[in-house]
Amino acid sequence: MSVAADGPGMRGLLRGLSAPASGLQAQKARIDTIALNLANAGTTAPPEDVPFQRRIVELQEGIQATAAPGLRAPTPPAIPGDWGTFGVTAVDRAMGEDGVRIAGIMEDLTEGPLVYDPGHPHADDQGYVRLSNVDPTQEMMELLEARRLFEANVSAFEAMKTILRRSIDI
Repeated sequence: MSVAADGPGMRGLLRGLSAPASGLQAQKARIDTIALNLANAGTTAPPEDVPFQRRIVELQEGIQATAAPGLRAPTPPAIPGDWGTFGVTAVDRAMGEDGVRIAGIMEDLTEGPLVYDPGHPHADDQGYVRLSNVDPTQEMMELLEARRLFEANVSAFEAMKTILRRSIDI
C-alpha cells in the first residue's frame, strides 16, 4: 500500500525538515536585508525627504503574522528582490507549523543623526544633513548572528537528512 504525497506519512517525514528549512529561509532574508542596510548606511536625502530607513526582518513562530510596535512595512518597491509571499504556502501546509516564519520586513522609524555640513547638497537652511538611521556596527553584529544561525540550521537539516536516509535503509 502506498502513501499519498499529501498523506500523513509524507507530512511526518517533512515535519522533521521544516524547522531547519524555515530557519534557513529566515536567516537568508535577514542576511539580504542586512546587506541592503549596509549598502545604504551613508545615504542622505533632501530636507523635505526622509533618508533610507533601516529594514528589519520580523520573524515569528508558526504561521500567524503580527507586527511589532514601532515598526511599519515599507512602501513597495522599497526592497529589491523577491522573498516570496509572507502568507501560508503549499509547502507550509505540507510541512506543518514547525519552525519560524517571516512575518514581514519592516522599517525602523527612528530618525538618523543630524550632521552639520553646510556644503552638502542635502543640507537644510541651518546647514544640517539628516543621515540614515543605519548603524554599521550593529548591522555587522546582526550579520554575524544571522550567519551563525544559518550554519546551525544547515547542520540540523543535514542531520535530519542523515536520519531519514538511515530510516529508509531499515
